[in-house]
Amino acid sequence: MSSLAVYLHTSPELPNKVLNHADDIASTLAAVGIDYRQVELPAALRPGCEQAEFDAAYGLWLQALMSREGHVQQELFNLPRNHPQKLELRARYLDEQVQASVSAWLFIGGFAQLSVHLDGYVYLLQGERGDLLTLPAGTRHWFDLGEEPHALVVRLSVSDEAPERTGDDIARRFPRLGD
Repeated sequence: MSSLAVYLHTSPELPNKVLNHADDIASTLAAVGIDYRQVELPAALRPGCEQAEFDAAYGLWLQALMSREGHVQQELFNLPRNHPQKLELRARYLDEQVQASVSAWLFIGGFAQLSVHLDGYVYLLQGERGDLLTLPAGTRHWFDLGEEPHALVVRLSVSDEAPERTGDDIARRFPRLGD
């Protein structure tokens, strides 16, 4: 089950609210300009599936989604618990970053945590299968795969520019996946 915890950015110890219903998550995020929805996925795949299996199940479907939403780039996070580079890959996204263009995160299998820092609040979404979260351009965020990753997630972007670190240490003050 997906969940959203909302914190004041100055109070990482205790969330203001924790939501577990998709409609509540969607309305809370919509109030700050973030689109959250659950989408029907074409196939059930597990983290760690082969690239050919992913492409066969999601290639055409993902291209159609990207075309509808205006995305031109995708980055796949496909990590089973025993991935040999799991700690290095996790560390790449644990610091707050910002992307100048619109980006979206599609959770296909397993789970991961996407955190957004916006308007004095931090929104921690533990996303699961079927969650699609679209971040407006310039949204500060970080992504946590967990100490024992089990995630199949795609980051989509409307440009080919990569997110840049903000230099703010806020991500270190908030709960990480599994805390």
